[in-house]
Amino acid sequence: MQRVLLPILLLASSLIGCTGYSTGDSMVNKDKAAQARLALGMAYLRDGDMQAARVNLERAVNYAPTDYQTQLGMALYQQNIGENDFAESRFKQALVLAPNNGDVLNNYGAFLCSLGQYDLAQGYFDNAAKLENYEKIADTLENSGYCLLKAGQTELAILKLSRALKQVPQKGARLLKMATKYYQLEQRAEAMALLNSYQQTLPASAESLWMQIQFAALDNRPNDVQRHGQLLAQDFSQSKQYQLFLAHEY
Repeated sequence: MQRVLLPILLLASSLIGCTGYSTGDSMVNKDKAAQARLALGMAYLRDGDMQAARVNLERAVNYAPTDYQTQLGMALYQQNIGENDFAESRFKQALVLAPNNGDVLNNYGAFLCSLGQYDLAQGYFDNAAKLENYEKIADTLENSGYCLLKAGQTELAILKLSRALKQVPQKGARLLKMATKYYQLEQRAEAMALLNSYQQTLPASAESLWMQIQFAALDNRPNDVQRHGQLLAQDFSQSKQYQLFLAHEY
């Protein structure tokens, strides 16, 4: 059965406050030049311009090879282009330089999860979540939850994802998109697990009600189909999902 490729959170980009760059690298402080090149490289990486990303990230590493942020940025780039051996080496360098940094631990955990090393990945997620004053615990919980879902540990996945949603409710939109992808791939157990995480934590939305309708239709529960349809009519009558319901597109 085809598996869902989970997106990787590029957390390193949020470490950088400077996004501008002054001309003449040789005339500026190397640390500042490294941060500017790192910011540019991560921006290009997010935009999918891999060539420009590599040029800027390599320069960032050359300017500041002992800065964990430059090593982490290069690791994320190499992970994205499939150079996993080189990416792992960079992640390990970042860990040596900053063994107790939450972003390093979290991103390395996500990398290990992408390789199918689920148990090892959870150790890094857990270590990141235990750090005092780490501001992105919700991101770690989210990554941990998706990884647990891939590993088939559904109950733990629901727990972690629900905790992430409680801290940052805005993550609910992404969770429902992931649930839809699993549903379209006919991986119903995974889709239902994500939907349960959402329902246990956040108010119903047009998207979550529509998924409930689809599951009810598949299970031949017409009363539940109508019940969720009525909620759509009551609270989301202008939504696309309600129009699909009226058209019996479930």
